[in-house]
Amino acid sequence: MKIACKIIALVLFSSFAFGQNCALKNGDKASPLVLNDNQGTLQSLTFPYLNKLVLVHFWSSSVSRSKPFIPRAIDLQNRYSTTAYRNAEGFEVISVALQSDRKAWYDDIAAMGMDKMINLIAVKGYKDMSVCNFKIMQLPVTLLIDEFGTILLVNPTQLQIEEVLDGKKNSPTNTRDLKGMLLASESPKDVVKNEKMILTNKFGDTLSRTTTDASGHFVFTGVKYLTEYVLRTDTIGLSGKQKAFLSTGGGAVFAGIPRMDGKFEYTLTLADVATLSGINKEASTTKNAISFNANITFKKGSTELEPSSGPELDKVATMLTKNKDYTMEIITHTDSRGSDADNLELSKKRSSAVKAYLVSKGIAPVRMKPIGKGESELKNGCKNKVNCTDDEHAENVRTELKFFKP
Repeated sequence: MKIACKIIALVLFSSFAFGQNCALKNGDKASPLVLNDNQGTLQSLTFPYLNKLVLVHFWSSSVSRSKPFIPRAIDLQNRYSTTAYRNAEGFEVISVALQSDRKAWYDDIAAMGMDKMINLIAVKGYKDMSVCNFKIMQLPVTLLIDEFGTILLVNPTQLQIEEVLDGKKNSPTNTRDLKGMLLASESPKDVVKNEKMILTNKFGDTLSRTTTDASGHFVFTGVKYLTEYVLRTDTIGLSGKQKAFLSTGGGAVFAGIPRMDGKFEYTLTLADVATLSGINKEASTTKNAISFNANITFKKGSTELEPSSGPELDKVATMLTKNKDYTMEIITHTDSRGSDADNLELSKKRSSAVKAYLVSKGIAPVRMKPIGKGESELKNGCKNKVNCTDDEHAENVRTELKFFKP
């Protein structure tokens, strides 16, 4: 085995001299991995692996440049592992650490939240036969392997991986247009014209670019649905300003963007995304009534409110306290996962939990009516027996507050 590794190393030396970190190329077949996992069990993984699409990331605790991709791999695992594909049986992420220091390995697995992926260790490092077969010369190395055991991509970016995975899904990718206005103040007349805007994912990868028009309107067209985006703007049209504002197309301001380190950058919440994509009912007013989707979230499958919902509900309590003649309906929706009956009951209980919170803040129970809609009013096509990503399902989980003025 040692001789074989040495021969491979000599054959690969010329590639290393040109700065490559892996001599494998697209179209090569992936070799087996026979290594111990973080539970101490010897794993023998052959490709194709369970007819799945597989992302393999080779790294080490001692090689700092090999770690930044791990949060991306976790993100991919969370978003694509439950997706249904045309031919593959799923998507799996495997990390392979090249190191003898097991303690540092265990510590990194815990610190970076790598528990959902398969974690293997090659204690002999580059000399391990599994590593030799993958022709690795320096870290990091990332490989996307298809359901037939063929390497599709070597050291791809996250967006390149997503493009392949999206293309293999058995349903179209959920996209939408994000529309709004960029303002220099809270006045809808104080528009920012001809301003360049960039939409990125949470890792800073550019998803879309646009420019505001003469009336301050902007559109990011055909953006793939995520639960988190980052919006960045130029500072040319905001010279001397310490804050910019986002509004709906009708001029209703819903977010402020502070200047930080000389630039304007803002992380869009789920509620912001809903507003920009037209899901929130900015003008959904009936006579003496107005409704909107509040930024209220619950722990998964539970009626317990997330701590982040507290500040949002406190604002609602303050508004109801100041307007003592207002009444309110609390309308909660779920996604389609689980039975229809269970989801209807869960949504009812969640609306009641919101009411209970507001009662604890001094709002009279008689002023609030909790309503559960279950999965009866989905915002997209993710109904029963339709395979969707977690992000697509998340779009349907929401709480609507409808206020009535006498």
